[in-house]
Amino acid sequence: MVALAAVTAACTTPAVTSSQRGSVAYVVNLAGRADPGTSLAVVDTATSTALTPVTTGTLPSAMAATPDGRDLLVTNQGINQLAEVSIETGVVVHRVTVGLEPDAVAVSPDGTVALVANFGDGTVTPVSLPSMKAGAPVTVGRQPVAVAIAPDGKLAMVANYEDGSVTPLALPALTPEPPVAAGLEPSSLLITPNSAAALVTDFETGQVTPIDLVAMRAATAIPVGGNPTGIALWKGALSAYVSGGNTVTPIDLLNLQAGAPLPVGTEAQGLAMGDQGRVAWVAGGNGTLVPVNVTTGAVGRTVRIGGQPTAVVIPPTPS
Repeated sequence: MVALAAVTAACTTPAVTSSQRGSVAYVVNLAGRADPGTSLAVVDTATSTALTPVTTGTLPSAMAATPDGRDLLVTNQGINQLAEVSIETGVVVHRVTVGLEPDAVAVSPDGTVALVANFGDGTVTPVSLPSMKAGAPVTVGRQPVAVAIAPDGKLAMVANYEDGSVTPLALPALTPEPPVAAGLEPSSLLITPNSAAALVTDFETGQVTPIDLVAMRAATAIPVGGNPTGIALWKGALSAYVSGGNTVTPIDLLNLQAGAPLPVGTEAQGLAMGDQGRVAWVAGGNGTLVPVNVTTGAVGRTVRIGGQPTAVVIPPTPS
């Protein structure tokens, strides 16, 4: 049984005002090489208002906020770079070259390192913060699409889409450990706030695989359906939430069971939790950002941002 005790180029106009900090969502829009995107949509979740987009570089694919809430790290897949965006100004302040087609990024709890998963060459690149200096890449599995760092800072997990596995990386040495099978096409993952377990979504089978991070052993998969692409958890919450199909599905962390799916009204891509964990902000396949109250299931006022949104981050209030 897995231990899951509840504990999880520059824009010239400022992206966020002081009154909006902590309630702003940044959204990646799906783009292709024939029509590459270069910016993130920005939404004030308190008012459901679209703000000035932030330009980061060709094919932004994933994001992670620094723990102090001051910067946003963005992988630009089309130019093999990690960009650091000042949340206060909406301007890219640093760039660093990483591996081929970076597709995911996570930041350590102490804010001293970012790990970038490179889809195109099967590696993870460590980037020192705040210097933004890239270290030697570490080989993981084929087509890594997600990376998470445990809250205790001792372990990272990397989802290898092509291999159907997750690679543990012991920190701070970034030493790869034997991979753990996690479905057919692992697409996203999170590590619980007590650092005891990981939850891995499987796009192909519509399931979530819990992994005991002490024994490094997978438990029985949890059916959620709908080709899941995202998973999120508010720190201290009793449930994680999985986006897929046209719903968001809660996962009870105590008994490892899925609850009733919450309709989104459109294809549900990535998501982030806001409003103290009461609202899931979901990237909608119809070019919207959709708020879903996870207590009542009510869908709030959607925000049209265009394109095909795929990933969402809500940075914390700056410390």
